[in-house]
Amino acid sequence: MKTSRYLSAILLFFLGAASSLQAQDTILNRNVSVEREYRPVIHDAGKINSMPQVLDPDVVKSPAYYSDFNLPLNAGYNIHPLQAAGLAPEKHVNGNNGYARLGVGNYLNTLADFAYPVINTSDTRLDFSLNHLATFETKRMHTTTKANLSFDKIFKTFDLYAGVGGGHEHFKYYGDYFNSVDSTVNLNMLASKYNLSNYIEKSREGINSTPTNTLSVNPDDETFRRFNVMAGVRSLPMATDLRYQAGMQYELFSSINGLTENLVHTQVGFCSPSEKNRLGMDFELYNLIYSSNKIQKFNFWKNYSVLTLNPYYSIERPDYTVRLGLKSSQSFVHGKFMNPSADVRAEWKAIPEYLSLYGGLTGDFEVNTLNKIMTENPYLFSDLRLTDTYTPVDLFAGIKLKPLYNLSLDAYIDYKQIDNQYFYVNKGYSLNHSTGLQQADTTIYSNRFNVVYSNASHFKMGIRANYTIQDLVNVEFKWAYNGWNVDNQQYAWNMPKYETQLNTSVRINNNFNVSANLFYDAVRFAKLGDVAVPMHDKVDINLGASYSYNNWLTFFGKINNLINNHYQNYYGYDVQGTNLMIGAMFSF
Repeated sequence: MKTSRYLSAILLFFLGAASSLQAQDTILNRNVSVEREYRPVIHDAGKINSMPQVLDPDVVKSPAYYSDFNLPLNAGYNIHPLQAAGLAPEKHVNGNNGYARLGVGNYLNTLADFAYPVINTSDTRLDFSLNHLATFETKRMHTTTKANLSFDKIFKTFDLYAGVGGGHEHFKYYGDYFNSVDSTVNLNMLASKYNLSNYIEKSREGINSTPTNTLSVNPDDETFRRFNVMAGVRSLPMATDLRYQAGMQYELFSSINGLTENLVHTQVGFCSPSEKNRLGMDFELYNLIYSSNKIQKFNFWKNYSVLTLNPYYSIERPDYTVRLGLKSSQSFVHGKFMNPSADVRAEWKAIPEYLSLYGGLTGDFEVNTLNKIMTENPYLFSDLRLTDTYTPVDLFAGIKLKPLYNLSLDAYIDYKQIDNQYFYVNKGYSLNHSTGLQQADTTIYSNRFNVVYSNASHFKMGIRANYTIQDLVNVEFKWAYNGWNVDNQQYAWNMPKYETQLNTSVRINNNFNVSANLFYDAVRFAKLGDVAVPMHDKVDINLGASYSYNNWLTFFGKINNLINNHYQNYYGYDVQGTNLMIGAMFSF
């Protein structure tokens, strides 16, 4: 009784103060990963595809000579990373704390990594890391550099962590322009016939400013700058009484040709015993401020806040766990104020170690920050601000099966109802009048992207499998089917119907390792005005190998896009063809 009154008082206090944090999945995680032994790994060797989407293979690799580094702050870069190139032999040499990795390839592709534990004791870590990944190819030039410094101090009952990071990204808008009949357009030839300033941008959904941009003022390149700093405290994982976490992060995103975003993200969560179970509350607060010195008529919300409350009751037993909760996100200044959803999840270990069933009914309110969305697609128009995405219903169920000691399976289904789902479309420009031009050229679709919004439902089913033989063989397979039902659009633009990913790693002996990766996305459509354009299937096959010459030097090589498939992640932007990267890693 006292516990209930105590928690009720705390809840009323936070509701009155209007400060909160979204729920942390302390009990269950819907994106269930297959079980495997933990092995520290570092980020993968670089593959430069000039791709806006990050694809991170999850293949578990043998331990490398260099240490496992804390890298909690992602400064953000979006060039396709691939499998780690250097793996350790059986024997380890004491004193190898840091590492450096250098690589170079055709298309003027470059890679450089450096990491070193400044402090490395049993209860204190201070790690520094530096990463550079780029292509200096004339057409697809894209460079990213980021640095992180992270601190972690473990006390008797809690963990104190902090960090600072920053990054720089520069790239060209190298994608094609198209006319209304899907023919590639050469802007120089078009300008010789007519003034590009007479092509005015079409209306933009979600942006309140009057369309005034013309084709003549679109820059050829863009630069992003990112900076973030964070600090927090959390109870240790084995805490049985009060569990808590509290953290704050400041994040700056700046676009040279567009908007600047300042974000203060606060998270607080706690739960305490209630007889045999637990009562808890999670809070999340986003405060965002926007500005622009480059755009003359900037007419969008300059600042706003999103507050999320998530009270829950959890039952934890050796063979099952249940979480009963409710989430509610309040969006101040713009959008729908109340965005509630259930937060009910459960997992039952029907046959411990072999069979587990899980499912739930949840929802989400996703704050589409500039940093997030420009990492997903950096080729968006410079002053575009996406509205946030509300998912009132997310119903899922799955089964985890381990028929053999070294084989794990995870099959699942997921159904979502989504309000205001966004889809990327090529930004259109219309000519004021068509004198002297062919009718097809009166509308031009650029290599910048706009978005269209629609309520939608998304059904997904898939399977994940992992097979491993100690440190010798690791195979991971993922497959998924996506069924979209979009209210006011013909298709879910750019979204694949089928997704497949295969990652493998085989250690031939103590010094030699080979790897292979396959990515396959099929049945995608792009939108040019009222025309649906089928996109080529994304088929990407990659092979790699590494050889450890001695206890401090490893050589690696990687062949990417083996079949030379010039697929496009977003319409107009073809990726690099077959490319090779070679390099070396040094541990010290």
